[in-house]
Amino acid sequence: NYTDIFSTVMCKMGNREPDVVAITAAMPDGTGLKRFRNMFPERFFDVGIAEQHAVTFAAGLAAAGLKPVVAVYSSFLERAYDQVLHDVCIQNMHVVFAVDRAGLVGADGETHQGVFDLSFLGMIPNMTVLAPKNKWELADMLRFAFRQEGPVALRYPRGTAYDGLKEHRAPIVYGQSEWIYEERQIAIFAVGNMMEEAVKVHELLHERGYDCSLINVRFVKPLDHEALRKAASEHLLVVT
Repeated sequence: NYTDIFSTVMCKMGNREPDVVAITAAMPDGTGLKRFRNMFPERFFDVGIAEQHAVTFAAGLAAAGLKPVVAVYSSFLERAYDQVLHDVCIQNMHVVFAVDRAGLVGADGETHQGVFDLSFLGMIPNMTVLAPKNKWELADMLRFAFRQEGPVALRYPRGTAYDGLKEHRAPIVYGQSEWIYEERQIAIFAVGNMMEEAVKVHELLHERGYDCSLINVRFVKPLDHEALRKAASEHLLVVT
């Protein structure tokens, strides 16, 4: 699943970069940081059930020149909204937020539905928000996040990672979408795990005789306005 992939990439990054540190709020297993804790115990911090402190602590580590990753469920990050805004984003600190369980979570229950992060992260200054289309893109986006300046949130859902579109792995460029198929008539913009559904829609439209472009949004913030303008000018219908 996506959490396993995050765990694997974090361990690889920990091997390569000694300034990478990981923070969790009493969720080392659920967020996939258990392996990182075992490999790098001196660079792993469990602050207990205190998401607000986790975020402010990460800002302090970033100010000291480290590369902190805060791994947290989407619904629990809501608790630290003020700290994300004031302590990290207004100061433009380089903190990576690994936002797990983003979207509907099924059996995890009502209190865990990660349905607000796109809204509240998208309105915060200096924040970059990414969503991967499949398991390979999650790995690429995490590596990309480490190379950026300022705060970056990488949101991914609960459950099995999508393994389609393996051949579509264009380099990640800041603020740019990825055109999976470039056709005419209809353009579909899909965010994150909705790409799996969009691929099915693309196939159904082809069966019905329609041309259909398929665009992987990648960056929820900043939006790729150029891709939106291009789609609007070259297609009869644009669907998001």
